[in-house]
Amino acid sequence: MSDDGIWNKLDGTNEETEIHARLLKQYKGTIEASVEEGAHEAVKENTLTTILYKRIEESKESETVTQQPKKRKLQVTTESQVEPPVTSQQRNQALEQAKMDIEAMLKSNVDLHDKEEYATLLLWDFAGDEEFYHTHQTFLSQDAIYLVVTKLNEADDKQAQDLFQLWMDSIHCYSRLEENKSNSADSKTSDDLDPPVVIVGTWKDAVKSDLEEIDDACRENIFKFTENMSEDELRHIRQEYFISNIEDDPSVFQQIREDILNLAKKIKTWNKVYPLKFIQLEKRLQEKKKELPIISFHEIQHISTDTPNPLNDEELRLFLEFHHEIRALVYFKDLPSYIILDTQWLSDAFRCIVTAKKFRAISIRNRTNWDELYSRGKLHSEVLDDIFRKSEKKFSKHKDHILNVMEKFDIIIRPHMSETERDTGDDKPLYYVPCMIKSEPECDIYEMFNVTENTCTKSTWLCYKFRFLPPHLMNHLIASLCRKYKVAEVVTKEQKRLIALFRGSAVFELQEMTKLSKLHIMKCPNWIQIQVWQFGKGHEGGMYKYIDDFVTEEMVKIISTRFKMSNVNFWKKWECGLTKPESVTGSNDFNEEQIAEYYCEKCTCTHIFIDEWQDLQSRMPCLSQGCEIKPGLNPNVESISQVQTTSSKVCVRVKASKRDISNIHHESTAAASLTGFTKGEINFTKMGMIALNILADVLYDLLKQDKQNLRPRCDCDITYLYSEHRHLNKHIPSNSWGGQWQRIQNTDIAIGDDIERIRLTRNELQHSRIFQLDDKRFIELCNILSDLLKRFDQHNKPTRLYTDHLNDILAKTISTEEVKSIENKILGMAFEVEIEHQINVPTQ
Repeated sequence: MSDDGIWNKLDGTNEETEIHARLLKQYKGTIEASVEEGAHEAVKENTLTTILYKRIEESKESETVTQQPKKRKLQVTTESQVEPPVTSQQRNQALEQAKMDIEAMLKSNVDLHDKEEYATLLLWDFAGDEEFYHTHQTFLSQDAIYLVVTKLNEADDKQAQDLFQLWMDSIHCYSRLEENKSNSADSKTSDDLDPPVVIVGTWKDAVKSDLEEIDDACRENIFKFTENMSEDELRHIRQEYFISNIEDDPSVFQQIREDILNLAKKIKTWNKVYPLKFIQLEKRLQEKKKELPIISFHEIQHISTDTPNPLNDEELRLFLEFHHEIRALVYFKDLPSYIILDTQWLSDAFRCIVTAKKFRAISIRNRTNWDELYSRGKLHSEVLDDIFRKSEKKFSKHKDHILNVMEKFDIIIRPHMSETERDTGDDKPLYYVPCMIKSEPECDIYEMFNVTENTCTKSTWLCYKFRFLPPHLMNHLIASLCRKYKVAEVVTKEQKRLIALFRGSAVFELQEMTKLSKLHIMKCPNWIQIQVWQFGKGHEGGMYKYIDDFVTEEMVKIISTRFKMSNVNFWKKWECGLTKPESVTGSNDFNEEQIAEYYCEKCTCTHIFIDEWQDLQSRMPCLSQGCEIKPGLNPNVESISQVQTTSSKVCVRVKASKRDISNIHHESTAAASLTGFTKGEINFTKMGMIALNILADVLYDLLKQDKQNLRPRCDCDITYLYSEHRHLNKHIPSNSWGGQWQRIQNTDIAIGDDIERIRLTRNELQHSRIFQLDDKRFIELCNILSDLLKRFDQHNKPTRLYTDHLNDILAKTISTEEVKSIENKILGMAFEVEIEHQINVPTQ
């Protein structure tokens, strides 16, 4: 686009010319001086091409001249300073490449004397079908200008209003509130918020009003679309345009184009200093893009070192991150195997799976599975096969990478599966697709799960409240919960078992074996609310804090780390658990002051306040009231005159990074202290550290050698990694997969045998009934794992030897703080054990 508002569409040839212009304009003065100098040297050399060729040839010849030895000062270099010598052949190749580049540039239609200033923009037209909305987040950028188009004659339509709100919310997620406050440019008012939005109202001719008041009527309709928006969201809007669908007035479109250019000049990426060597690599990739829409990282590394001015690894990373930020390509540091050069290709690939019904590649044989996709968002492997079989070859060839990118953005979710399901089930992939879920609960959710006063105790509602709720956050949170917990199933009236994933809500099993504890999560206009249903026994103060910790941690990670939505924040409220889900408002604040009961305005009566979500570590242990007990001294107790010592058996649930203690049973009285751990507990903790850190690293490093598009290490636990190795079936155990310790002999030292040893170690910890490991078994496991890690040190060749890490853990002195830190790293482990623990209880 140019200053006069004229836009020129760039096809392949024009794109190349544009890159050539950016390269040559940097040397405009030098080139013109060379032309003038060449004109004096010889009449025949009156073209720029001839002069530049001559200069290249002269430079080339100078390299071949035998040079006389020179006296040189001896320099001492370190290993890091030594670079591979550049041979004469390499120089000549670079010069030849430069010669070819210059020839191509000078043959293109670059006008160095063009006084007009041009800027290149990428134009995105996002698909309008509802199913596609949740794939758009992949391509939204902070450094863009958005045209939000809506029909003026649909201002009273609730669905149209919701869609408009969805887009404004999505755009607002990427605003930089703090940056705008501190770096407000002179060219825009301090009230403006980036990224800028231009509203385009169509169907102006269908708005009913007097001719002279038509613009006012259109503006009134825009007010209806924006009336529920926050003040911050309104700050994005720069201009509104009203367009008739029956009158062709080119001046309106000309004005929009000029406004877009003016807005672009105020964006922070405008006229940004850009390394010349980046343009050279950009040119190479532009050529490559014509052949393939996707390229391997190894290949792009090779191309980047083969340019006239090569990029080192750090420069290549900066190049990829910069172009990803402006969405010229798609690159992720944790999915580096492939870079997507053609972003439209990726959008089309997404459309193959998250597709509108009219595009579906349905097959009669898999009709039931297809129906499940469109109603319940359940994507079976047979449906995936149908999709990629009928899609273009360029998609099916890169199926794994497409699925990995979709997993990264939680467009599809690989659900949590138990060890039993992994061992007995097939290895066919199964995904959930939240944005495809259409079904609502067929009746009241409490009725579906038989949640009554007689069968179940409901926790208070915990509400995460937002100034505005990012549209896709609920899907991301459901994805995190699906990886952590199993989705509950419900039996319908027709006796069919269906997963409890609904549009805007879901139910998860917190206790997969017993199914006695379930988590209900639900999306509301500006908050997300959760409640726990406890069957069989009552709930206690603080016992669900581990759930709140997990949900909070995941939301912070989604908002701040993954999607960098720096202006999004939330706070927590609570409400009476007897309130119906659809009536919850989250009206109560959490308070540090401890309360025993409260008056509920909705129930118009008093309730006992249990406070299941808060940490009760600071409270005085009181066995008669069933309070939670934590290892460690109570910081609030200044003095205790009389202490009675009681030995208790405590059920410890290690789940979501916390060790919660409940179900206390009195047994006997003995001297004890809260200040330390038993030797058995220390052994168990150290073995847990070894399993969850070192052994998981071993499986991950091994899998990385054979599986290119692997999840980040932080998302891979032993259960997942074992399943992947078993599916790969490369390292086959001597006695086949599965089985017990007795089947593995000391002489079985194949890689597959060691994979089984890792699984059995993990299982032994996970299925232990007590949080203790006696010295004899601890030493046996240490000897087994020491030999195992020595073998993997030889095979995997890790940067840091596994055996060194093992020795560090064995020599470690375990403290209370370190136990808590370790527990934060064992998110993938969920087990219940019993501990013999002695506690000091103050006498009354």
